[in-house]
Amino acid sequence: MEFRELTVKDYPAFLKLYNETFPADERRLFKNAEHVANFVRMKGGKFAGFVYDDGGNDFLAFLTYWKFENYVYIEHFAVDPAHRSKNIGRMMLNHLFGTVGENVLIEVEKPTDDESRRRISFYEKNGFKLREDINYVQPPYSPEQSGVEMLLMTHGDVKLRDTRDLREMLTEVYNVDNGI
Repeated sequence: MEFRELTVKDYPAFLKLYNETFPADERRLFKNAEHVANFVRMKGGKFAGFVYDDGGNDFLAFLTYWKFENYVYIEHFAVDPAHRSKNIGRMMLNHLFGTVGENVLIEVEKPTDDESRRRISFYEKNGFKLREDINYVQPPYSPEQSGVEMLLMTHGDVKLRDTRDLREMLTEVYNVDNGI
């Protein structure tokens, strides 16, 4: 098993797990692997990701992120359901902390069911703090989508007073006008 950079050859497996794992309003509407490749190229190195695989043909997990001046923003993170509860998620976060940075921001769904509560608990066990002091709505990725009420969680020393401290992320990731 190994960590490696998300590359063009991974895009079909990435898209399959991405589309199966995230609700439509919480993901980009990539048409195909070529669309992913164009998006990555267009972002000029600001957007990156890595995968965890078995060294063969099985794509077990991915984590995509944006690196900003004061923190890393995890945009999407998924482990194949058949491989959950094997510490892959913990290892992926530790890989991120060790190679990209300890100061990390992530959005999570509000704790409305067992799955969302488990997800928050997972992040808390891995050193994240829930930031209920900031009201946050994930902006829609496109006009056809809706915004989603979410919670923010931080790891390390991420300085957030309110959503104004999210301007760079909201502009780069969601193309939100800087008039926050």
